[in-house]
Amino acid sequence: IDNDNEEEVAWYHNFLSRKDEYEKTYFSIVSETSATKEYLFVTEKTLKPIMNLHPFFINGNPGILKHLKNIGFKTFDKWWDESYDSELNFRKRTDMIIEQVKFVCNKSPKEMNSMILEMKDILTYNKSLLKQLFTSKEYENKLVKQLTTNTSLI
Repeated sequence: IDNDNEEEVAWYHNFLSRKDEYEKTYFSIVSETSATKEYLFVTEKTLKPIMNLHPFFINGNPGILKHLKNIGFKTFDKWWDESYDSELNFRKRTDMIIEQVKFVCNKSPKEMNSMILEMKDILTYNKSLLKQLFTSKEYENKLVKQLTTNTSLI
């Protein structure tokens, strides 16, 4: 990254992955650190696809998508069913995610490309919001606090 700001370069390093991982795939399946309903735990695993302009499914705490929306991010409920987010049972939530992944994978390459192009505004918006929140110390502290809340989301 061409940038003289060492802190910002270090920040990017935490969230960028190898280009091929994102350029050769249409979406990410995030397996978050925790999937219990007792608290919310969002990590860099969720933030990496956002930073890399990638749509995602999250197998994490119930309500994690709702929480991301509450702090300003947009998700992909226009293209697939995100009702898995409110399922409290981990196994059932995982099965629901698998069904949606199968649904998306059954699309033709032409349909997949069209879908990604339709998502462009959301993907760029999310990346911009993430960068805005993390490049300001005030926003960074607020976001970290929001992402590590210990309250149940459902």
